[in-house]
Amino acid sequence: MPSRVVDTITIEGADWLEVLTVKLNSGLVTVIGSRGSGKTALADIIAMGCDALPNETESGDQDAISSSFLARARPLIGEARVTLTWGGGEQTSRALDGLDSEFSSAHPRARYLSQRFVEDLGSSAQGPSDDLIAEIERVIFDAHNEESRDGAINFRELRHRKIDRYHQQKEREAQSLSQTSKQIGEEHEKQQLVPALARRLEDKIKVINGYQDDVSKLVIPNSEMAMARHAELTKAIQSKLSAIEQLRSQKRALDTLQDEVGNMRASRAPELLRQTQSRIGDTGLSDEQWEDFLLDYKGPVDERIPNYAKFFDRRIKEIQGPPVSPPSDGRSLLDENADLSKTSLAVLEYEIGRLAGLLKTDTLARDRFKALTKRIGEEEREKGKISARLVDAQAAGDRRKGLNAERDAAFQKIIAAVLAEEDALPDLYKPLQDRLDASTGTLRKLQFSVHRRADIERWAGFAEKELLDLRGGKFARTGTLTEIASDGLKAAWERGTAREIETAMQTFIVDHYRDLLSYAPVDPNDQDAYRTWLNRFAQWLFSTDHLSVQYGISYDGVDIAKLSPGTRGIVLLLLYLALDDGDDRPLIIDQPEENLDPKSVYDELVGLFLQAKNRRQVIMVTHNANLVINTDADQIILAETKGYSPSGLPRISYRAEGLEDPDMREVVCNILEGGTLAFQERARRLRVRLP
Repeated sequence: MPSRVVDTITIEGADWLEVLTVKLNSGLVTVIGSRGSGKTALADIIAMGCDALPNETESGDQDAISSSFLARARPLIGEARVTLTWGGGEQTSRALDGLDSEFSSAHPRARYLSQRFVEDLGSSAQGPSDDLIAEIERVIFDAHNEESRDGAINFRELRHRKIDRYHQQKEREAQSLSQTSKQIGEEHEKQQLVPALARRLEDKIKVINGYQDDVSKLVIPNSEMAMARHAELTKAIQSKLSAIEQLRSQKRALDTLQDEVGNMRASRAPELLRQTQSRIGDTGLSDEQWEDFLLDYKGPVDERIPNYAKFFDRRIKEIQGPPVSPPSDGRSLLDENADLSKTSLAVLEYEIGRLAGLLKTDTLARDRFKALTKRIGEEEREKGKISARLVDAQAAGDRRKGLNAERDAAFQKIIAAVLAEEDALPDLYKPLQDRLDASTGTLRKLQFSVHRRADIERWAGFAEKELLDLRGGKFARTGTLTEIASDGLKAAWERGTAREIETAMQTFIVDHYRDLLSYAPVDPNDQDAYRTWLNRFAQWLFSTDHLSVQYGISYDGVDIAKLSPGTRGIVLLLLYLALDDGDDRPLIIDQPEENLDPKSVYDELVGLFLQAKNRRQVIMVTHNANLVINTDADQIILAETKGYSPSGLPRISYRAEGLEDPDMREVVCNILEGGTLAFQERARRLRVRLP
């Protein structure tokens, strides 16, 4: 497309250039010359005019445009400018010192693969860089048609749309798992209290029996029946007081519940709705329609909570009963066989006071009797509380089993979300993979896949560093947990089904859970600290943050992380030359043959350039004759230096010809690596005789 082709380069104010205007071919342009002749300078100048010169930082520091020619020569460039005339007639002009460059914000009008760019993306000894992965993902995105992009504007957004529902499912289940783990910790704590509560209950029973024995030994003449009745009344009164205390506690809980309802309606529900709208994205629903999704309570709780409170007030009044007017003759208000459990507290208190007045024959014995019966009543109430806690603690084991099942179910759902994400991701690269499968030659060597990765070191290392006191025992050596987890869990996490992962986790828990609990860095008797630690431990044990779904990229059957830097460079060039057909901007490449042997250049790159030059302008700096001759370069630019200019820069000249020119063929043979052999090979293929 003419508007996407650089037609003419014009440089002004550069006394170090002999040729200030160069007209470019719209196909494959190769820039050749001896080392230090100014080849990269021309590539940098064109890239600068296209706002495509790579920068080393994102800080906006225009003094650090790149580590190439223009960066090193900046103090000597002066006010030189480059003007590009595009095939459609448009012109763009930039200062070569970069002062008016907009590389940080402008959309580059060319793709520039500088030597540094290629090295950074493809030649890292540690494997493919994040930038290379980002470029691969960009090409994957461009392979999608508009319909399959689902309105996304880049790969990250498309991936988000494909798998966000699974991430949200993971987050929801992780929150549920965390809450369940907290409850399990509380039930575990209760279980641990069973022996202590049982001992406290036994002690309390002994105390009560002792007080009752003391009462039986008191002697108050002619008052045995009254004393027995006094004991019955005391017990009934304590039961009534316990019931009233329980009702008042429940009413206080209702007040808290009322506050919770108000907070949910005023703050939490609207915030949850806003979060849902943000996560879901554009649904086309109006604000009024979204109101239907505002969380609310199923029943009329605003009416029922006050009604429940009134009910508790009525029950308290019923238990207390109306005030008693004492009879003038001091008679009893109760029949001898009256059911004390159905008698009001007011009547019971009157009756016990009446009996106390009858026991006046022995003041000392009477006072001791009153004190003992009061203590027995208090101890009976404490005994009831302890007994209730013991029953609750004894049932904790069964509740814990149910909670464990809930936690296992939440964990299974998290794993299911991870596996669903793994199944969904192949759709992202399918258009590109279909094209690779249908291709021949070099392209068929490139394959994409999706796999799970379990970062065992991160998972186990967190526990060793943050959760466990590794002094003594089988986990004492740092790294032991990593080794055990690698042996027992890694294979299932990375390649297993949901059932296999669950089985592996159950085996790990059975084998190591109790041992790991013994490494708690806090005293189990410190309930608050131990409860907090136990919750963190459970969240770690069932966490899945160390699991990720990643792209696997292989070339000729070898994972990209294990490829040599040169072969990773081929993968990079495959992206730009053969697969990136959604980009029709000029492609500027500086020495793509670096780190490649001559055979690889011929076998892998020549065909790529032959394909690329038919759909975009390619400007290539090279030392390799195969990339000039066997690619049928449409234009050759010879760069030469001739001494130095007054500015201190070498004087550079550029000469543009085609391979049809005999002088240029001779230059190619003399300068480029394998020049004559390349010509001979081309002649053999074309069945022509060279002069």
